[in-house]
Amino acid sequence: MMRRAYAAYTDQVLRAFKQAPWRTQTQAVAAWSVTLLIIAVIGGLYLAVASRAGTAGRDLQRYEAEKTELTRANDELRAKLAELRSVTRLANRARELGFAPAQPDQVEYVAVNNYPMAAQTAPAAAPAPGATRTTASLGDWLTEALRHWLPQTGPGGGG
Repeated sequence: MMRRAYAAYTDQVLRAFKQAPWRTQTQAVAAWSVTLLIIAVIGGLYLAVASRAGTAGRDLQRYEAEKTELTRANDELRAKLAELRSVTRLANRARELGFAPAQPDQVEYVAVNNYPMAAQTAPAAAPAPGATRTTASLGDWLTEALRHWLPQTGPGGGG
């Protein structure tokens, strides 16, 4: 009995499908539509990501070009600043304004008691034109000065 009921049910289902062939076509179209929709969504996401990556690449190239241009402009400004700060240009500009180099006898040094920095030595005066410069130590200079001022005594001395 059970077998007969099952066979009757199966026959009913088969007859229903045979009577409505559009159902299989509808299911096939629905499956293809879902597949195409999934492919379209994945393709759209891919295009969106690729578009953003392309835009980011163009922005990066533009920023690199701007960086290169700013670096070049910065280098030009540094070169101009170095030219404006050159000693010869500053000396010429000082002469144009009426300044002249100070002579050794015009320089005065002021000693400040309790100055917070360590004592610094004054710069040596520039030698007079035509004078020769020696590199003797203080001891050598002192010995030479004493020989010159003190009478010579001893063997071979005139005293």
